[in-house]
Amino acid sequence: MPTVEIFDSYPPFPKDVPSAVLPCLSYNELLQGSNKESLALFQACRTDGFFLLDLQGSSEGEALLKCAQRVFDLSKVILELDQETLMKYHFKPPTNLCGYKPVGQMKLQDGSPDAIDFYALGQDDLFAKPTLKTCPQPIVSNYELFYDFFNQSHQTVCHILSHLDQHLDLSLGTLASFISQDKPSGTIIRMLRCLPQRLGTHRTNLTGHTDMGCVTLLFNIVGGLQILPSGSDNAEENWRYVQPRPGCVLVNLGDAMVQWSGGILRSNLHRVATPPGRQAECERFSLAYLTRPESSASMQRLESGSVIPRLANGEEKETLNVKDWESSRAALYMVGKMVPQSTGGILNGVH
Repeated sequence: MPTVEIFDSYPPFPKDVPSAVLPCLSYNELLQGSNKESLALFQACRTDGFFLLDLQGSSEGEALLKCAQRVFDLSKVILELDQETLMKYHFKPPTNLCGYKPVGQMKLQDGSPDAIDFYALGQDDLFAKPTLKTCPQPIVSNYELFYDFFNQSHQTVCHILSHLDQHLDLSLGTLASFISQDKPSGTIIRMLRCLPQRLGTHRTNLTGHTDMGCVTLLFNIVGGLQILPSGSDNAEENWRYVQPRPGCVLVNLGDAMVQWSGGILRSNLHRVATPPGRQAECERFSLAYLTRPESSASMQRLESGSVIPRLANGEEKETLNVKDWESSRAALYMVGKMVPQSTGGILNGVH
């Protein structure tokens, strides 16, 4: 995400680790209406559901990069506050996903504790003007910075969605209409930290999962994020690292996009593991903007001219709104009746 100079201050991402091959698209070319880049975006959203977006070369992209860097730096300040202060804002899933999550509160699939702490700031909470009762001092004191980051990230996501509108044969603005900022939603930014680990060790720090919402933007420097390439079984040897790149943000789609598109688009399983090589010895910070639809929006499959398939005989129409759909899925995950898995899209580029 940041400059080459900042990347160079960390140990290099090793060349000999299994890594995902993801397209790197130009945000500037997408803004300019490049058909080639737009088609590449759609293909990426149908295969692995992940792609890198180069934000350099346009005023909008450069502004987001600078804003993200400032929030990224501030996230370190927030997560380095003393535990007593952070625990005043302890998050309480599944009813409240905002606030501070300490290391070990969540469990991995084998029952062992996770190795990540994070602070999640909700868009609704921020836009209601945070106070020390709702957020720690660094957020209250930097309200305008976080407000700008939410807005600039939202604009970037809306532009990505406009290209998907085109390829799904939807009216322009259809997908963006579900993420209006002036209506309640679960949209958040999540500031994450993974503590240094011994060189040569390997563990899963955050278990495999998909994102429940629409689109996620991830800014990071140190490796550790892994995905399962399209068509791969969920076996340890199939997980692939994603290499961060200077000036880029990693983009991935969530489960809502699969639901609305009737399975045309892909939400892909991903996890956080020990960073590769000497990067394992570094404290790993990352910044994620997770877009969720407005709470009252319908989760019913969208209708388009010829791209999104119609419901098959016997297939029931989804009647839940976003809030109830998310709550029902979260409840099923918590009792083990739903297992996180990749959904939608095409396998290995084959329809």
